[in-house]
Formats: sequence, structure tokens, C-alpha cells
Amino acid sequence: MNKEQLLQQMEAVVADVVKNYQSDFFQYDKPRIASPEFKFPAIWIVGESHTHRLELGNYKDLFFEAESVRYDYLREPNPYKYFLNEGYFAKDKWFLITENGLQSINREQAKAAIEDYVIPAVKAWEEENGPIPRLTKVPVKFKGITFNELKALIADCRAHGNDSLLECFKMRHKSCRVADNQFAVITWHKGWNEFTFCEYVNDEEGLEGHIVFHGWPETGYQINGAVQLNPKYGWSSHT
Repeated sequence: MNKEQLLQQMEAVVADVVKNYQSDFFQYDKPRIASPEFKFPAIWIVGESHTHRLELGNYKDLFFEAESVRYDYLREPNPYKYFLNEGYFAKDKWFLITENGLQSINREQAKAAIEDYVIPAVKAWEEENGPIPRLTKVPVKFKGITFNELKALIADCRAHGNDSLLECFKMRHKSCRVADNQFAVITWHKGWNEFTFCEYVNDEEGLEGHIVFHGWPETGYQINGAVQLNPKYGWSSHT
């Protein structure tokens, strides 16, 4: 079956199932599937107001090309888990798109089809490059503050029954990792009584922000240039 015949099959499904936003199929799905970059197979999810493509045939290329895709895999081995969960897509119709046309499938068959392409892609990458790096936390570097000064600030925080400063640091450490060359720099500005932070990915600046002190009960709440919707004492991150 050629792509023109396949797209005619898909248009018939859209006309039958999609009640709203049929234009999304013609604007996104149709040109993508018609393009030379698209590789079979794919899973197609069709609901009354949406369609989604899970491009299994293109997954290996993505896995090889993008570090972020490999780190996503470390966090969740099924990259399409969201679509397989019961809920928003429960009443949708599911299809497998192949060179032979559309085949109606259920959720379990979709899960098996995903594994048939994800697992070999991972194994192929590891055969060429070795095991996927297991670094999932982002390294944090401190500037402008000594280790003893840092300990003193954390100790003062804990003396007030509060661990907000350490939690702000941990938040940077737990950032979503997308590359091997990724780290955060936290810089202390003693005169302002605050920290700034910046995340670097492959030598490019990313997320930036401040870690701001908002005072203690005995000194009163301090805005310090950053307003909280729910005012709390201690330290908080602002981006």
C-alpha cells in the first residue's frame, strides 16, 4: 500500500471518529506521514477531539541522536507510558500504522509493539557505545562561599527548625538531567544575603534564578525583591 492510500484510510477514520479539530490531522499528522523522514511503524491514537502519533520507527534515530532521549529512558524505560495509562485516552481508538495500512489494536498490543522497538534501540546503542551512563543527578558547584560558611548558613536554618536552604540546593541537584555535560553553579552574594544559580547544558546557559532569604519570625517576613504567593519564612528558589 502506498502512502496516498494509507492517508485515505486515515482520513476516513478522522471523518468517522474526530468530532472537533479535524484540521489537526491535516495540519500535523498527514504532512508528517507523507514526509520522507517518517519511518514505519507508528501507533496512532484517535479521539473525538485529538489524534496522537507514537513514531516507533523513528525512535532508534532519536535514541542515537539525542542525549535527552537516553536520559528520559533512564527515568522511564517506556517513553510512551503517559499514553498507555488509563484516563484521558481510555475511550480512544488505537491503530498500528504500517506499510500495509491501518490495523486496529488494543492497549496491550500497543504496549508490546512499543517494547519491540524501544528495547532493540537501547541494545543497539549500548553495543556501539557501552552501557548508558547512569548519572541521573545534576552536579552542583558552589562559588563565592567557603565550606564552613555554607555549613553555618545551613546550621542557622536548622536552628529555626527549617531545612529550606538545603532543600533549595537539593532542587538544583534533582533537576531533570538531559546531557552528560550538565551542571549547576550556585553563587553566594554575601552583601545581598542571597544566592544566584545557573544551569549549564553542553556549555550553554540554561535555567537561571535566585535563592532568596525571607526572614525568621523574630525578624519578620522579608520580601527581598521576590514575592511569594504563599509567604513562608526561610529560603526559597525564584526563577
